[in-house]
Amino acid sequence: MKDLAQITVNKVMTRSLKIVDIDTSFEEVVKTFNETKVHALIVVGPGGEFMGILSHSDIIKGLQEYGPKIFVLTAEDLMHPKPFTIDPNANLKEAAAIMVKNRIHRLLVISSHAGKYIPIGVLSATDIIKAVANT
Repeated sequence: MKDLAQITVNKVMTRSLKIVDIDTSFEEVVKTFNETKVHALIVVGPGGEFMGILSHSDIIKGLQEYGPKIFVLTAEDLMHPKPFTIDPNANLKEAAAIMVKNRIHRLLVISSHAGKYIPIGVLSATDIIKAVANT
């Protein structure tokens, strides 16, 4: 078995991101979740800059907190604005440590371009397990 420190995030991350604009309506967010079968959406602002992440858990929390008023909200109102992120060149040992320490299941992979943070992938616990299984 290969050491997790020898495998970089960019080798195993999921590259096909499902992205919504910050002003996407709640109804459109739900529709996107249903059509894409993903568990998290990346929320971007003008120019594609990363603003936050919106997961199934955020939707459930929003339904509890806002009830029927949730239908007037946008992705910005429901997203988690400061999710845990990781550099694509970090290794899986570092990624796993962040996940365990913070009791989370995914990290947003961010690249910096011209002072803006651009989402380029998502690394999930499942991605790490698959990497271990395939080594």
